[in-house]
Amino acid sequence: MRTLLIGGGHSAYFAANAIREIDPNGKLIIIEFTSERVDVLSKMFPFAELIQLEIDEVEEYIKGNGSILDAVITATESDSLNLRYCKVAKENAIPLTISVINNPLNTEILLNEGITYIINPYNLIPRELSEIFDAGTNVLYKFQGTEISMASIKISDEQFLLQLRREMAQSRDLSAIFVSKSGEITSSVEEVGLGGRAYIIGSEKTVEKVLRIARR
Repeated sequence: MRTLLIGGGHSAYFAANAIREIDPNGKLIIIEFTSERVDVLSKMFPFAELIQLEIDEVEEYIKGNGSILDAVITATESDSLNLRYCKVAKENAIPLTISVINNPLNTEILLNEGITYIINPYNLIPRELSEIFDAGTNVLYKFQGTEISMASIKISDEQFLLQLRREMAQSRDLSAIFVSKSGEITSSVEEVGLGGRAYIIGSEKTVEKVLRIARR
């Protein structure tokens, strides 16, 4: 793949490393606005092509190279710039437009503009805290571009355990692994006991149904 990554801050750093791991033979191009960051990034990512451009020059670069780009990832420190560049990428028929947002409150704005994928790194905070504080239920992940969800549920009473066993037997789109209080892992709902935790994955509709049962 030929991927254009715009930005040179913390988000872009992690994005570049991830792209390298996912697509080691692909072409990665990074655009940054300052010579200082370009110098630093060129040493950190020798496998990438580093380009320094002014903020207003990036759009022309996207337009001029749109036919050979497979993805544009915007990871600048400004959500307005991220949106601006993603819109140009969409207008030039680049298959993937991805934005790493800085402010979660801007998520709906980018979604309404039709950006293909939005990465919100702050989603991790409530999930991690829920696990640390051993919350009763917690949606761990909603998979991008699908209707699949993953949730963590504490098995705190016998009635819920019976209902979970019934749901697992009846639903074709629900899978789970179970972790006991002592840390033992099993894939059998018949072997799990009270105080353990179920990590379930399935269609968003089915997972939400199980969550509603657990929250009663």
